[in-house]
Amino acid sequence: MQINIENEVDMKDLPRLHLFVQHLRQCMQSQSPNPLVIWYDAVTEEGRLDWQNCLNEKNRFFFGDSDGLFTNYSWSEYMAESSANVAGERAPEVYMGVDVFGRNTFGGGGWNCNKALKVARKAKVSAALFAPGWVFETNQPPSFEVAQTRWWKTIQDCWPVGRFSPMRLPFFTDFNRGCGARVSVEGNVVSTQPWFNLSCQNMQPILKVTAQPQNSLEVNMSHEAAYGGGSCLRISGSEDTLGLVLLYESYVPVKGNRFHVSHSVLELDNLNICLALHVQMDSSRFLVLLADEEAFIDVPPNLQSCVVKRSEPISESSGMWLVRKHILELGACTITQIHAAVYSHELDVQKLMSLFEDNDNQITSKLSTQENNFLNKVLLGHLRISTEPEHDRDLPKIVFEGCQSEWTQLSETSKSVSLTLRWGLLQSHVSNGNCQWVQYHVYVTKDEDSRGSSSVSRSDPEFLGVAVSQAFVVQDLLVPNSCNTLNFHVQAHCACGLPGVLSPACSVDVSRSTHQDWGSGSDPSQLLLSEHAV
Repeated sequence: MQINIENEVDMKDLPRLHLFVQHLRQCMQSQSPNPLVIWYDAVTEEGRLDWQNCLNEKNRFFFGDSDGLFTNYSWSEYMAESSANVAGERAPEVYMGVDVFGRNTFGGGGWNCNKALKVARKAKVSAALFAPGWVFETNQPPSFEVAQTRWWKTIQDCWPVGRFSPMRLPFFTDFNRGCGARVSVEGNVVSTQPWFNLSCQNMQPILKVTAQPQNSLEVNMSHEAAYGGGSCLRISGSEDTLGLVLLYESYVPVKGNRFHVSHSVLELDNLNICLALHVQMDSSRFLVLLADEEAFIDVPPNLQSCVVKRSEPISESSGMWLVRKHILELGACTITQIHAAVYSHELDVQKLMSLFEDNDNQITSKLSTQENNFLNKVLLGHLRISTEPEHDRDLPKIVFEGCQSEWTQLSETSKSVSLTLRWGLLQSHVSNGNCQWVQYHVYVTKDEDSRGSSSVSRSDPEFLGVAVSQAFVVQDLLVPNSCNTLNFHVQAHCACGLPGVLSPACSVDVSRSTHQDWGSGSDPSQLLLSEHAV
């Protein structure tokens, strides 16, 4: 949490301001394991609105009350160094502000933000990037996806990853950025409506490319398709491409004898992909390639043990994503890196291993503003690593709680309803893999009387959205007058990205809504309740 007070403060109120910051910090520490209360550099100890652009005697008392200082943006190299001297052991808790829009900011912002970061890193203080939405808001060429990846890569290149992620199993990502032009679940499009929900965002990949000098690869996050959520990873390359894409720097201890790995690919052109895990076992380190059974692979005898062929039948979703599954029996080990190995025709394992070991051969994704027109492309949809088989999951039992629905008549043919669905879990999922239920997808079906018969027709499930708690707000859902019942369903998703089955309906009787005096407001209708298992 950042405290930003940009106005004069009366001297008599300063003690109370200090007390407020201290109390807020204490309260947050009691509620969260890793809270941060950051003070913004604006008000001084005299209560004046006077930006210091560094840590000094005029703002160090607020620094003492909080977990860190976010400086203003017009600092210099000397100010970064002097801030580190004033902070002492707390130098990493001084965040030198960098305005990405470049408004009176050191380094100029934009594509030159890395200049400021290099100076801050040299001074051994931290940095805070303000308004990275600059990439989108200024329409940086050639496209938002490409420019966004390249801009963050300039940040990554001068400020290396500070910690390992992931660090435990299960690990799952579908490269979801928390937004998209459609919603997919396990390769199937369930909604074609644009959406934005940062609570759905997964751990984002590093995307560091290593390739031979004569080859070229480009990696971007893409919204053109999705196995889950609204985005995927797009890898483009030229003919005869061979390279590695570092996805995650990890530290994942595997204590059991075996673990399961699955991933989905959409091969659009003449480009192939397989996963590669860098594994540490005792004092040895090696790369394990998870290859497809039908893949063309040149494996010398001394590297046969480094290649694991697919051990389960390949499955294909209706969205044309190919899901590949492997079982690894390596014993106790630690996964330290997760890569995607990319090749055009035949995978030369010897060359790939040399590429991994020889940093002199390394080149990285180009940072030019021109998009390369590579003819070959492959999409990576998801990645899952777990000690449990995918089918080995308990199902929680959901109990829906009561609520009221509010109706508004829109026309002679339709009305709208707003309500809040709430539910609880009678049975929490507990397993050796600690794969908890962390997300809930909400759907609705609509029952209508069939014309000329006594039967009732039910619509296909309509995707409404995602909840990360056991409640979901339905706002202004359009309901035709011919509908007599709304049936709400919940589908729980666990931490390893696997969905439960769609729950039976929790129904709202539309016929019980009162259609009187619609113009003066809405009228509640009681929700019909029942217990159902997901």
